[in-house]
Amino acid sequence: MTRRLPAVATMVVLLLLTACGTAPSPSRGGVGYPTGQPSVTLDFWYMPYGGPIQDRAVLQEAEKFHEAHPNITINPVRIEWSEALTRLSTATTSGEGPDVTVMGTTWVGGFSALGALRPYTESEVAAVGGPDVFAAASWSASHQLGSAEITALPWLTDVRALFYRKDVLKQAGVDPATAFTDWPAFEKTLKKIKDSHGTVWPLAIGNENNFGIIHNVAPFIWGSGGDLLNGTGDHSLLAEPPAVDGVAYYQRLVGLYDDPKAMKLTSSDVPEAFANGIGAITIDNSQSVGDYLSEPNRPGLRNGWGTAPMPAGKTGRFGFLGGSGLAILKSAQHPDAAFEWVKYLTSEESQRRYGVTSGLWPSRTAAIKGTRLETDPAYAAFREMIPAGKMYPSIPAWIVVESIIAKDLADLWQSDGALTRPQIQAILTKASADIDTALKDPSQTGIK
Repeated sequence: MTRRLPAVATMVVLLLLTACGTAPSPSRGGVGYPTGQPSVTLDFWYMPYGGPIQDRAVLQEAEKFHEAHPNITINPVRIEWSEALTRLSTATTSGEGPDVTVMGTTWVGGFSALGALRPYTESEVAAVGGPDVFAAASWSASHQLGSAEITALPWLTDVRALFYRKDVLKQAGVDPATAFTDWPAFEKTLKKIKDSHGTVWPLAIGNENNFGIIHNVAPFIWGSGGDLLNGTGDHSLLAEPPAVDGVAYYQRLVGLYDDPKAMKLTSSDVPEAFANGIGAITIDNSQSVGDYLSEPNRPGLRNGWGTAPMPAGKTGRFGFLGGSGLAILKSAQHPDAAFEWVKYLTSEESQRRYGVTSGLWPSRTAAIKGTRLETDPAYAAFREMIPAGKMYPSIPAWIVVESIIAKDLADLWQSDGALTRPQIQAILTKASADIDTALKDPSQTGIK
């Protein structure tokens, strides 16, 4: 489903208009919810990164948690990412939402600025092991940029790499070991696949107007030496020459080599399409490794598939790093019990089990040790991409910035063929101006 951007952006702006700033951390003597306390049921909202594997993983953790905490029952509620922002926005204003919610890393700044999230106390942060047990990039999304209050403890990491079909590369005479090393090699590989006159297009990239598109193009902006915003998050850099270089490269690849069927899909629909035989190469997170290993006989998988790191650009190898944290809403009816659930999900044991079951990458760095995430060749590309990953700045206005990027840049991804550099420059100049306007407007940044 495509997110209704104007409605979402409007709702967020209205929410930010009503923001009263971030409340101070509550002071409490104890941490957690002892087993002697009354029985409670917690609503837990989670958003899927893939197929039913994650649903089973959530249920597994809820059951194991209840065994250890019989006075706390977890009610998991699956929320599609396309609906999550609107539903969370409604929940934070109505006071009728979950006790614990998954919070996309790119949303933490906005909801923190609203004062909608209950800050974790120093004792609670210490109880989960402190910042150092998590990947540094993941911890950067645990709070609003410039704030010391932790509002979303890291849970899962959305780390992305390339997936490719071994049979198609072999038919095109391409060696996977050298096919994706850098940008020239990557484009050469795509051209060879297209020229091999096979029945499979080189790429499977979803181009419907949704938030996920920027996650694929950002690594090429970074790889060309550009960026989306400046270091303080208050000015767009999208119209600067390095960013234009990266977008132009990516747009050319999509315009010339993307499967027309894939173009009509959202990015969240592409993994299944790739498994069903659409495209020879796609970009996705580690969730799909687990999905593909569990269904090896699908048309796009049965003749062999592999993963590779993103190709290195002019200034190095970069990849989008996102994912989700765990937030307790200010309106939570059982905040102490909610923290008990969060502490459990961020524990090394749960993270290790969840990662192995779902294929999603744990944010707790030690959790992959001794698991297939550490040893299976199918996950090697993701292990390599973790240190090359980069997150967006956790600013209040990022929700609005994403909506502008998705709307203004839509023509880039849906064009038939490669655009000229002046055409790309014009689109990025408009987007950059719109972003700067949003960043300067206090009603859209949460600044009173």
